Amino acid sequence: MSSPADFIRKLRTENTGVFATPHRSISLSRSGGLKPSRTPGTDAYINMAKEMSREDDLAELNASLEMLATVFPNIQYEVFREMLGIFSGNSRLQIITEQLLDHKDHYVKGRWRLPSQENNQRSASALEKGSSIALVDTFRSESYKKAARRALCLEFKGLSRSTIDAVLAERNHSYTLCRPTLQIIAARSWRSNITAFLSRWRKSASDASRGHFMLEWVSKQGPTGPVEPTTKESGDLELDQELYTTILAPLISAARKKQYTEDWLLALNIHAKEAGDVGALFECECCFSDTTFEQISACTDGGHFICFRCLRNAVNEALFGQSWSQNIDHDRGQVRCLAPTAGEGCLGCVPESAVQRAVCQEKGGKEVWDKLESRIAEQNFLKAQIPLVPCPFCPYAEYDELYLPPSTVHFGLSTSKPFRTFILLLLLLDLVPFLLLYSLFCRCASSFQLRRPCAFFHTSLSRLTRRKHLSRRFRCQSPTCGVASCLSCSKAWHDPHICHESATLSLRKTIEAARTAAVKRTCPRCGLGFIKESGCNKLTCVCGYVMCYICRQGLGRGEESGRYEHFCQHFRATGGKCVVCDKCDLYLGEDEAGAITRAGQLAEKEWREREGMVGVEGLGSGLQDGGLARWRQGQWTLQDVVDCFVAELVTC
Repeated sequence: MSSPADFIRKLRTENTGVFATPHRSISLSRSGGLKPSRTPGTDAYINMAKEMSREDDLAELNASLEMLATVFPNIQYEVFREMLGIFSGNSRLQIITEQLLDHKDHYVKGRWRLPSQENNQRSASALEKGSSIALVDTFRSESYKKAARRALCLEFKGLSRSTIDAVLAERNHSYTLCRPTLQIIAARSWRSNITAFLSRWRKSASDASRGHFMLEWVSKQGPTGPVEPTTKESGDLELDQELYTTILAPLISAARKKQYTEDWLLALNIHAKEAGDVGALFECECCFSDTTFEQISACTDGGHFICFRCLRNAVNEALFGQSWSQNIDHDRGQVRCLAPTAGEGCLGCVPESAVQRAVCQEKGGKEVWDKLESRIAEQNFLKAQIPLVPCPFCPYAEYDELYLPPSTVHFGLSTSKPFRTFILLLLLLDLVPFLLLYSLFCRCASSFQLRRPCAFFHTSLSRLTRRKHLSRRFRCQSPTCGVASCLSCSKAWHDPHICHESATLSLRKTIEAARTAAVKRTCPRCGLGFIKESGCNKLTCVCGYVMCYICRQGLGRGEESGRYEHFCQHFRATGGKCVVCDKCDLYLGEDEAGAITRAGQLAEKEWREREGMVGVEGLGSGLQDGGLARWRQGQWTLQDVVDCFVAELVTC
């Protein structure tokens, strides 16, 4: 009977062959001795072990990256990747944390990650499983890097390999992020333009309009059948999934929507023709046109027939025109009947389900319907005078109510600053006659609908209780928004959140980071980022790698161009651009000042749109305190004065 060890040895030998080593082969070494030689099965086992080790290291790096991003949420992921590459060992996570706490400015260098609505609304397909970091920001495997480099080299044959390597190093080896940058660089190269012209000349017009390089159009029904898009195999599963998600999936979704629309319109026309042949059309009592039963509705009072086209026109005119009061019934929140009748007109309304069907049939109808519902709800809340907590980024709002039992709320005088409390009490005693006269006037002149003094103090106490016992973090529950904001400053919430943070400082950091990224270059060999302050365009990294600052092409040994032969050698008496060749200039680079200016302007525009400060002036000198600004602008109300007194005198 065989032992368990013999059974395992036999199973490995028959199934895999990797561990099948019945004997060790011997070969003669140079020194004349004998040495064991590795079999192919042993090599496969070693390669498998190395691959598993690399996968474990990659998973550990990404786990450390996610942990650092959680601890320091306002720092860009690029900083963490650089530090994880610099520090090594089992305790590098603790070392990086200490370095960031003690020398944050030295490592960050203006690369701050500001909160934005786009980051909060990242799709689940762009995120790694079980992680809050997008795949483009994580460490990439070696197989993905090789596959991305191979695909880019095949597409951009007119660019040097060193240029592609430099762009890959700048963009974290992401194929999706590198391709637009390489397209811009390739558009400046004469060699790339010639290659693209020849490629376009060889292909037919239909092939040239197919789009992406990694897409191919094949027919599953022979040469005469319809063609369908599919992605080329890149050699890496992760890159194949990225190509499908970013390129193929949107094409398939757009094609399905287009096919559905065409089929629906065709079915609608066929149905209308058949209904007309048998005399089954109905006349709209608004536009007096004939339509089918499926494209018509009736009001709730007189049973008047209204077609869907008239309903869509009425909704659009109410939302984007000046017919809101005419077309919308405020009491019922529905569209009025559009049939012209004698007298005061029909008092009926069109059912909500019919209006929704009519509006959503058109392109962009879902957004129009949501806007109609939001406006009707807003009108109802205004009429009911219900206190609301609005979302600063969308029309969503919630009922503002903080219920605390009377036994749990205890008010008292503030004792933290006794002298200030005493002075404020003296001022309140001086205001007692004024309050008595105001109360008497309110009781006598009831037609003016003035607020009583008790109402002011009740509102102030409610606001004080809310500030003390309610969280300042507000999470929007709208499916199209979902942004967390602060109830105090109405800004996007990000941990750790600081209310009324200087908008000027935030804007300055954003512009500085964008200007730095516009002129920064990254070494493709060691991954070090650097900026040219002065000198020629031949840059040498600390690792010895030499590259051109303009086109990012490598200039070292074994590269396609020499060191100084890469640059223009022609004499120009008047300076300017060479008219003989189109090589890079040794000293005259690209318009660096213009690139920095454009990057700063774009960053400022995006910041203003993200922070909701488009058109706001005076950010150069900083924002003033909210209360002080209202005082100087004369916007204080009596309720604000009472709130100030109550906040200083009362504690709860």
